[in-house]
Amino acid sequence: MNITLRQIQAFVAVAELGRFHLAAGKLSLTQSAVSILVKELENELRQRLFDRHTRMVSLTGAGREFLPQARKVLEDLEIAVDSVHELASLKRGRVLIASAIVLAATFLPPVIARFRERYPDISVQVRDMPEEEIRAALKQNQVDLAIGTVADEDLEIVSTRVMSDRLVLVCRSDHRLAARQKVRWADLAGENLIALAKENPLRDLVDRALLQAVPELRPAYEVRFSTTAISMIAAGLGVSVLPENARLLAPMVDVKVMELVEPAIAREVSVLQHRQRALSPVAQKMKEYLISAQRGR
Repeated sequence: MNITLRQIQAFVAVAELGRFHLAAGKLSLTQSAVSILVKELENELRQRLFDRHTRMVSLTGAGREFLPQARKVLEDLEIAVDSVHELASLKRGRVLIASAIVLAATFLPPVIARFRERYPDISVQVRDMPEEEIRAALKQNQVDLAIGTVADEDLEIVSTRVMSDRLVLVCRSDHRLAARQKVRWADLAGENLIALAKENPLRDLVDRALLQAVPELRPAYEVRFSTTAISMIAAGLGVSVLPENARLLAPMVDVKVMELVEPAIAREVSVLQHRQRALSPVAQKMKEYLISAQRGR
């Protein structure tokens, strides 16, 4: 396939303006040149992109399908050119971060606030999502960086440790264990456990600890989000093992957080990036802020 940028520009211009001569004026080309570029693109795609009428043109089904992707190509190129011209000085740019939901609500906001204070013209976009979706977002080039937990080795992902986040027991304040400062895993015997979904990297840590300490315990409920687990705890439906940062999600509900011991377990929170993609200057600077976040606390 030998599709050129000029062909894509011509296609988008005709699609948006509805006439070849208007597109030609926008691109500073002759009408025949625009027509040739569109025809070449159609030949490469082996699809007719426009239905030609006497005065106007309209997109075919294939054209409507191709238009959003063509626009994205031009937008991505514009971003890349802007990056070369301006991002080296960090005066302009954008960084997209995927984050596990708990970390997006607790760890990430103060980091972004410090970053924007220093670089106010840089756009920071956060895509909060379940842990299990983060690596796919990186691999599909939907984001530049991610904050989360890597439960197993992935050859496509590079991880840089940021901090440890202990696993704690969360229960309602009137629960039998609520008066303790520390709770053993074995003390969870007989409890209604509200567990995170099996796809979540934290679930494997919890399951392994339970298998050693109280192998007969099975989850009474499974949820995708820590916020859901906390709400269920507040309703008296059970207890849950969550990362310590999750306590910041529960200021308005009557729950207690206790340290889990024998053994004490922590998840490793890391900055993640795709191994084969170089970071832009903006993304690299954001990575530095994320890594140094614990020192700034």
